[in-house]
Amino acid sequence: MFLTRYPRDQKVLTVSEAAAFFARSTSWVRDEIAGGRLKTLHPAGRRPFLVTEASAKALKRFILERSQAPGKRLPALRLVVDNTK
Repeated sequence: MFLTRYPRDQKVLTVSEAAAFFARSTSWVRDEIAGGRLKTLHPAGRRPFLVTEASAKALKRFILERSQAPGKRLPALRLVVDNTK
């Protein structure tokens, strides 16, 4: 796994590592951070966000459970056009 050790013995991921963990882009990870679905640490003097391992695993588990839930599919997107005018 891509885990980096944080000095306080907390496992964290950089944004790039989190993107690889989810097989998504770094902008997707930043959107999840902004939405509050991924928790971060902001160590002093360190500019990049560090995503906590616990929040990454929890979000991955949530995504997996949601995708496997029977009958919980999102409705299909449909285009409705009004040609009466």
